[in-house]
Amino acid sequence: MTNKTVYDVIDMGVNYLVSVYDKWGVEEVLDNKSDVFPNTLHWQYGHVLTIFESALSLSEQNQVDVALYSSLFGYGTSPADWDNSNVPSIDEIIKNIKNLPERAKNLTDVQLEQKLTETIAGCNSLDELLTLNAIHIPLHAGKIEEMTRVLKSER
Repeated sequence: MTNKTVYDVIDMGVNYLVSVYDKWGVEEVLDNKSDVFPNTLHWQYGHVLTIFESALSLSEQNQVDVALYSSLFGYGTSPADWDNSNVPSIDEIIKNIKNLPERAKNLTDVQLEQKLTETIAGCNSLDELLTLNAIHIPLHAGKIEEMTRVLKSER
């Protein structure tokens, strides 16, 4: 049996998510829309980054403008509402996703133990949000694979 830490799981999830971009040819259908899905692949990648950055922002460790990203990639948002001049490129998003594991590892115990002002998705501390993000990343990686297959078949 292996004894993986949440950091290992985040690292594995991020590496897989990034590899899927090239492996599945996501770029070919990155901003394609479909009646089957409420958003695009571009949105999916941005959403993963936004949720993780939102957690990091609780300890002022975010590297992106969380308000901007949340307005584009947060829950309930849609690419149909984007003003394309403000949308970060997929290259920028992936660059920031790639450094998430290292940034998570650099959080101090004090930061991780920080209690949230309100419960977020059942989590009461930054440590718990990090664990939730470790689960959130592969969920969206699977969604990205599914969407890529469907979008390519619709062409």
